[in-house]
Amino acid sequence: MKNIFTIFFSIFCLSLSAQTQQNINKTSGTVYNPISEIDSIRFDTGTNQMVVITTSGSESHALADITNVTFSNGANLTPCSGEITSVTDIDGNTYPVVQIGNQCWTAENLRTTKYNNGTLIPNVSNDQAWSNATTPAWCHTENNPAYDATFGKLYNWYTLSAGNMCPTGWHVPTYDEWEILINNLGGIMVAGGKMKSTGTQYWLSPNAEATNESGFSGLPGGYCTDNGTFSDVGSYGYWWSSTVSGTADAYCKFLNYIGGVANGSGNGWSFGFSVRCIRD
Repeated sequence: MKNIFTIFFSIFCLSLSAQTQQNINKTSGTVYNPISEIDSIRFDTGTNQMVVITTSGSESHALADITNVTFSNGANLTPCSGEITSVTDIDGNTYPVVQIGNQCWTAENLRTTKYNNGTLIPNVSNDQAWSNATTPAWCHTENNPAYDATFGKLYNWYTLSAGNMCPTGWHVPTYDEWEILINNLGGIMVAGGKMKSTGTQYWLSPNAEATNESGFSGLPGGYCTDNGTFSDVGSYGYWWSSTVSGTADAYCKFLNYIGGVANGSGNGWSFGFSVRCIRD
């Protein structure tokens, strides 16, 4: 069996750089790994296991349990009109983009520390300071910089109010633009599944109904509460809209691990949520 798998992997390793997701199909389910996070794959003849070394650790799979291993584009990103495939912010962070209906969205959460005119957005990591802030601020999920590459940053809504935190030519979506996205994906009851990244590497099990067929690639970065504490990492992803819903509230959209619903709510400006950008 080892020889069969070695041959199978050798066939696919030539095109690995063009793929985005590895699927290990087992008798007990499927394990997903983004290709960008895989350092190496090897076969251990002593234990008869396939060992996957990732950026966050390693995992072993008994060959007897594996039915096949495939490499596929888990998120098929449709280039935006003009064949635009990415956009770069003022910090030099590059984001893949995806066309969904007539809209062009970033396919990752914003990570910038500056407005597009170069003005710094303050990093606030102290609970009390975050709670008291009535001006722009950002933080890492759980104040852990290791989360930045995966989940991006969390921003309070005061940051959005300046109107230029996205790269030039892009903006934070309005509530109506979020609604257009969700309607393009079949409506509130099913759009969330089409917007969530697949697998349970980041989402808690079961990550129900997740297909990511839209390419939006939503991840569960959780949120920062208005008192500076953190919640829902792994179970929910929250994204701001630029539309106010009250005197000190604004609309957001959120996805969860238990189903495919794309919900929305109004939340206080001191909450910290993720941000996506949409092209002007």
